[in-house]
Amino acid sequence: MPEGPEMVFLKEQAEQFIGQRVLEAKGAAKNIPYRILVEQELREIKTFGKEIFFCFQGFVLRVHLMLFGKYIFNEEINRELTLGVAFEDGEINFYASDCRVIQEPLSDVYDWTTDVLHPSFDAAKAQQNITRKPDQLICDALLDQTILAGVGNGIKNEVLFRAQIHPESVVGEIPDLQLKSLIRVCVTLSIEYLEWIREGTVPRPWQVYRQKECPRDRVPLRKARLGRPARSCYFCEVCQYLYLPDAL
Repeated sequence: MPEGPEMVFLKEQAEQFIGQRVLEAKGAAKNIPYRILVEQELREIKTFGKEIFFCFQGFVLRVHLMLFGKYIFNEEINRELTLGVAFEDGEINFYASDCRVIQEPLSDVYDWTTDVLHPSFDAAKAQQNITRKPDQLICDALLDQTILAGVGNGIKNEVLFRAQIHPESVVGEIPDLQLKSLIRVCVTLSIEYLEWIREGTVPRPWQVYRQKECPRDRVPLRKARLGRPARSCYFCEVCQYLYLPDAL
């Protein structure tokens, strides 16, 4: 599943089409006004977490790549096309994606203060929202897109390792300063991840995600499917502290 930095990078690649007219729109996505799209001018592209928005006069095309979605510029692949949009100087094609039209203003639908890569991200608000579910595991809380939009499984694993917090830690048992630091690391790592994508170095910089050995302690990392729903976690049982209620 793509994460916030990957969607920002997609936005940067697609910005070449801003100001251009749609020459053709096609695909298997339902409820897309293919005929109306033709001749429309692309006015702006935005992202929110794991979603990207192509803004036209009066409506927005929203695309989410889901778990196995792909996109490609100026060619097609041997899969069912979900949505393809051709502009004056090129085209972009989406596969295995969720595509829909939004007619309301995006500011009425999305809370930009929850997007870790948006300039208006509110870290204090994120911490307040996380602590409202004190019995939740931190590995689940970090993937809540209503709190930390754009944080995916890779970033989740890496920030927990950097903050030295075990993924099965209970939110209400983690000290406030540790939670504050954890959220700050979510932002920092997301920015770094975007730079890695731009440089073409992903996934080499990952320290624990899909790795086998802890770079701190040189012991085997543990891999387990944890949380609700169960998602893969890579962690070190030596240096990542497990915060649990005393009764446990």
